Amino acid sequence: MKRTCLSLATLLALSLAPMPAAAQGPAGLDGFMAIFKAHPPQPVAPPAIKAIPLTTTGSPDTTQWEVLEGYRTARNVTQPALYPVLPAPGTANGTAVIIAPGGAFLTLAFDTEGLEAAKYLAARGITCFVLTYRVDTTPRDTDGLARSIGERLSKAPAKMTHGEIEAPAEALAQTDGLTAMAYVRSHAADYGLDAHKIGFMGFSAGGMTTTNVATHYDASTRPDFVGVIYGAMNGAPLPADAPPAFIAVAADDPLLGYASVPMFDAWRAAGKDVELHIYAHGGHGFGMRKVGTSAEHWIDDYYNWLTAEHFAAAI
Repeated sequence: MKRTCLSLATLLALSLAPMPAAAQGPAGLDGFMAIFKAHPPQPVAPPAIKAIPLTTTGSPDTTQWEVLEGYRTARNVTQPALYPVLPAPGTANGTAVIIAPGGAFLTLAFDTEGLEAAKYLAARGITCFVLTYRVDTTPRDTDGLARSIGERLSKAPAKMTHGEIEAPAEALAQTDGLTAMAYVRSHAADYGLDAHKIGFMGFSAGGMTTTNVATHYDASTRPDFVGVIYGAMNGAPLPADAPPAFIAVAADDPLLGYASVPMFDAWRAAGKDVELHIYAHGGHGFGMRKVGTSAEHWIDDYYNWLTAEHFAAAI
């Protein structure tokens, strides 16, 4: 029997069907709330990694760390921070990647869309920084969190092509992403990095943050490459020196399954290097989870692309 995985991404996906106020059943907000209540997130300690705060405003004390189905999440982030995941001594190749988890700008899938990807890349010589960017405030109780997520995603139009979800924190996340780029580049020597091999990647809302970073940078914050995993582009024009892009999505993604092709077309129309992978099955939010489909291997494809773009070495 196939095991049901009630990860954050699965719960998000359950809230995507059209939901009138009186909706009932598993596809409606009431059904989503029932499932969330049956498998609520539990408090958990922060990761045992020394965080690098990116601002003096906000506080790490507001961040609410929880675990759902064994995977850590973070919400109510008011002070953005980087969590470095470093290669073993003597194995770093000078390339760095900042990783932005997703979570509808309400919460962050820190493990499955951050730390686990960072570990994979660090094992191959890439210095990684998981970014906890600012998100919209959610009630601290589980019921309030579930309702916040369900209500936000219930407003998502069908077949979104540009991530048309209203999220006040999207602009804050963009600022935090650019600040993270500036920090890593200015500290490249401290980490043994090539200042021209610093990339940015993200998942879902983190993928939207990635495309915002890739269209709003200056000389100090330009990513040298980007990876957008089931993300979206807000329609901003690509800069003349836009970085090469890797894009991945599952065809059966109920949230952003139609957003990657317009993104690919925008990069291709601008004459920029871009690679697109569409996996038949995987839904939304597969990240580093085992989902039993070819989507599990997106990170191998991403690493192969990094190798082809000369940001990593073949292994």
